[in-house]
Amino acid sequence: MTKPDPFTPTTPGPDVPRPNDPQPEAPVETPPDMPQEVPGTPAPDMPGQTPPEVPDDLPRGPGHEMPDDVPTQPDAPIEVPDAPNPDLPPQERPMETPGISDPRPQTPPQEIPTNPNPTGAAPDPSKEIRLRPANPLDAGRLGDIITQATLAAKWKPRLHNSVEDIAHAGQMIDKGWITVAELDHQTAGFIAREDSYIHCLFIAEAEQGRGVGAALLDDAKAAQDRLELWTFQTNTDAQRFYRREGFELIEETDGSSNDEGLPDVKFLWQRAPAKTLTAPTSANVKRPKAKAEASPQRPA
Repeated sequence: MTKPDPFTPTTPGPDVPRPNDPQPEAPVETPPDMPQEVPGTPAPDMPGQTPPEVPDDLPRGPGHEMPDDVPTQPDAPIEVPDAPNPDLPPQERPMETPGISDPRPQTPPQEIPTNPNPTGAAPDPSKEIRLRPANPLDAGRLGDIITQATLAAKWKPRLHNSVEDIAHAGQMIDKGWITVAELDHQTAGFIAREDSYIHCLFIAEAEQGRGVGAALLDDAKAAQDRLELWTFQTNTDAQRFYRREGFELIEETDGSSNDEGLPDVKFLWQRAPAKTLTAPTSANVKRPKAKAEASPQRPA
């Protein structure tokens, strides 16, 4: 016979709930100051609160029309800022700007003269040109000038691309051949000269006709007694420019010796020899003959 476990009661006591007994519900306490709301019924007004007042001048949308018996105010005139005041005489009406009211008198704008040079003298473009030796940082700009000049000459075959033009400009810079012309602090052109031989002369298209090419040639003339260069026979503008600067055509070829294979011409400039003045010598000086004076006669 199995003895009951002394720690397990065989019969539950009155204070021990059974598993199948329903659990009692906890009572819900309602605050005394708040009335319980019943669904479906409107809540009474709270004490001490009044509904907000809606002003009459608010715009009313659809569904909020005003009744017909409400008196309305007469339409007020609309003021236009640009319209003058009709109550003032014409000479006393202030000048008005839309949105700005300035009672001060308006000063008429000052007229700028169309001729900034009252003396009438033509401006000298050479005063704005600055010459300097090229440096490696100029290769990009000089190569672009070469590329643009080649593209503008439709008759000239393009043998090199833009990258090769920059590299060619860099090689001439490294050899110390290039002098750069700046106009208004911008690179306007350059000349590549090796002693008396001019390899090339390029002027940016936007800066042509402002004396840049002449300034570069004058600088080269100051360093050499003679200058020579080649240009193509098709480039008549360049030939006209070199003739104006004192160059003379001395040779023409069929172009078999140049890379482009185009007929070319050679120009030469020489410094005019200085005139020497010979000092007169005693042998070359003609002296006037002295007049013979009659000897005084002695009295007899």
